[in-house]
Amino acid sequence: MLNIRHNGREYANFAVPDLIAAGVPSATVGAAAKAWAIEEVHAKADAMRTQVARRSAAKLIEYRFKEEIARDPASASADELALIDREAAAWGLDRDGMLALILGQAAIFRQVALLMGAVEAEMKAPLDVIPADAPDIEARIDTALNDASALAETALSEAQTLLQGGS
Repeated sequence: MLNIRHNGREYANFAVPDLIAAGVPSATVGAAAKAWAIEEVHAKADAMRTQVARRSAAKLIEYRFKEEIARDPASASADELALIDREAAAWGLDRDGMLALILGQAAIFRQVALLMGAVEAEMKAPLDVIPADAPDIEARIDTALNDASALAETALSEAQTLLQGGS
């Protein structure tokens, strides 16, 4: 169901055929349908990311700070290194072991994040090429969204494999 404003009139929760029957140009309806579908793809991508990274924003920031320190320990303050040492001790590691662990995890998270971005682009690309005035726009959008769902499921599986130590 689409919401469109055309010639000063609001059409709320209308189906594509009903909008066209109401005199809204097919290209306007098609553009609205594509915009709706693209928002659906972004929502699917956000849902993927949420399933993969079930951490708070603060925890993700912590990971990022740790990665910065692990990449260049010489630039970290003595207080920061003391906290790395403290966590390392809690894990039964020394500083070098902790920094290596952080870098290994960061590489995995980086790959997963890049995977999510690539898949989002792959899910959206088929929608971008559908002409707004295509007579079969609904069917093409449905196909693209079904394909997007399949891509998302495959990406989630791949991400989970990476996070569990696979490749």
